[in-house]
Amino acid sequence: MNLLEAMHHSVDGVFAIDEKQNVVFWNQACEDLTGIPAAIAIGSACQTLLKGEDAIGRPICRSGCPVGALASGGPPPTSLCMRITHADGQRKQLSVGTLLYPSQRDGLWHVVHVLRPGRQTQSMGAHEVLGQHGGGRLPDLAAQCIHPRPGLAQLTCREREILRLLAEGLSTLDICSTLHLSHATVRNHIQHLMEKMKVHSRLEAVAYAKHQLQL
Repeated sequence: MNLLEAMHHSVDGVFAIDEKQNVVFWNQACEDLTGIPAAIAIGSACQTLLKGEDAIGRPICRSGCPVGALASGGPPPTSLCMRITHADGQRKQLSVGTLLYPSQRDGLWHVVHVLRPGRQTQSMGAHEVLGQHGGGRLPDLAAQCIHPRPGLAQLTCREREILRLLAEGLSTLDICSTLHLSHATVRNHIQHLMEKMKVHSRLEAVAYAKHQLQL
């Protein structure tokens, strides 16, 4: 299973935007979380779909969002706390992860958001997320919802080898067979590399590695 197929089948909501912040990918789990079908989402501007807000109702999603601007590259933030209104009118708290997926256009990336139900967090203003008065620079939110993701230097040689195999689409059992390791050993290596990279899923780990290592 390649990365795009994994995004399709992910239990997390996954959507991707291009350099114009228009949605180019929207999986079934994303439809379930938001109530917005892919037929409506694809081609729409992401800020008009989610209309994400911080904990006290100030807008996070907007045209020119600095996270959306990562289509030209750069280190994505680990997570963002956001509230949306489901199509049925219910308010939902989400944790939004961000990763980059190579675009067919040279030098550009699709910005991929991974949506998970989140818990209510301490109030965080939109000006803290997007910069005072809509400034374009990602803010200093080190102690809140956005943290710079560490590089891959912390991984051992074995962990990097397993990460490369994951990026090639191998399952845990395939990796066990390829490296002649037990299922428990491979599972532990995967858990450790995810903890070191501060990601929450194999999908995030693989996508980040593809961006940084050109796997």
